Amino acid sequence: MIDNELTRIIRDRRSIRKYKSEQLTEEQLQTLLECGFLAPSGGNSQNWHVTVVQSQDYLGRLSEANRQNILADKDLPQEIKDRFAGSGASVSFGAPTVLFISAKGSDVNACFLAEHIVLAAESLGLGSCYLGGIIRFMKAGGKAFIDELCIPDGYDLLYGIAVGTPDEAPDAKPRDYGKVNYIR
Repeated sequence: MIDNELTRIIRDRRSIRKYKSEQLTEEQLQTLLECGFLAPSGGNSQNWHVTVVQSQDYLGRLSEANRQNILADKDLPQEIKDRFAGSGASVSFGAPTVLFISAKGSDVNACFLAEHIVLAAESLGLGSCYLGGIIRFMKAGGKAFIDELCIPDGYDLLYGIAVGTPDEAPDAKPRDYGKVNYIR
């Protein structure tokens, strides 16, 4: 692989599941958003929306409702329930900021926006983690939480991105580089 600043950022980025409590600075937050908005979009549609949540009250209530939902689900494996058995299980892994990403129509452009955000976070020394499981809960039984996000009409909530100062440095997971074929 060619070694440069961008390839190092891509190579070094990890999903962080443990954060320090310090909140992002306004400059860090605006940098993440601006980098996200610089993502390409088909026909320059920019059909995405970002809801920034830094309310620890909201994240705490969402975490507790999700925990109760998991513990009550008879179909979930016990090992998953065990992870949420104690109070304090955070849907954001303790990150002080969650960016909820929504899209109108195709979600492809929002994926570009999100990847720009997580790579920008890495470049700033911040950690990030995509959040998908909580969205399933919010769409199924936690719709009041979606209402609180004030997502514009016609937009669909896709996923969240937890962002904050990492309090762990996980090793890279193995990658399967054999998943490619060439037609030359």
